[in-house]
Amino acid sequence: MVLMAYVEVFASRQSGLDLASLSAPLQTLSAAYGVSFFKIPVSLGAMVSFFALTLSCVNSGTRLLLPMARHGFVSGRLHTTHSTNLTPHAAIGVYYVVLLAEVFVWHLMGGSVLTMFNDVGTLAATGFLFSYFAISIAAPVYLSKLGELRRRNVAIAVVGVLLLLVPAVGLFYPLPVFPVDIFPAIFAAYMVVGGIRLFLLSRGSPGVMSVIEGDMEAELEHGSAPASDVESGSRLGAAMPGLAEGAQPA
Repeated sequence: MVLMAYVEVFASRQSGLDLASLSAPLQTLSAAYGVSFFKIPVSLGAMVSFFALTLSCVNSGTRLLLPMARHGFVSGRLHTTHSTNLTPHAAIGVYYVVLLAEVFVWHLMGGSVLTMFNDVGTLAATGFLFSYFAISIAAPVYLSKLGELRRRNVAIAVVGVLLLLVPAVGLFYPLPVFPVDIFPAIFAAYMVVGGIRLFLLSRGSPGVMSVIEGDMEAELEHGSAPASDVESGSRLGAAMPGLAEGAQPA
């Protein structure tokens, strides 16, 4: 990635091209340097890459939807598997619907493909930044609870927070153009809605937060699936009777 970033920046500058305005930089640079035949393999590689990227997002997103459905955060119907293929077809279908709907809405709003790609990547980065900040702060706290906290752990956490401040500040100053300037507000609203949903979930079923915490601790300890879905379903049924009625274990 670093090598290709250098190639694109250096080549576009030497050719007098504005890299930020190129929707297909490698294809454009191929033509500019007289090696147009590279356009075909580069385009094919990009197609395969984007397909793999989308597939990985669907895979990871589905893996998030399954435990969310199991714990009642979303509909329990998403915690089902196909009778023959044993795939989480319901969660995959919902994920694809949301994914395609976002693309069509963005297109109807007049956004170009390049703008859509940049904006979605920037909005997603906001979530990553939040997660990285949380990890940098939570890691030394967790080590302290275990009695294993060392000065080097604190130093690494502080350096991590300082480095994360660089892209975080860039979200606010200098103020980006619309709609990037409202992305932090969109993400904050998203977190508030999620927090309210968790609060209501815990109020309606007091035991569910303990179930979620137990699964997370088990996953941290064993580095794999926290527990079988049968076992988890039994605990969840005790905490939230009737929630996952009709749901099949994944």
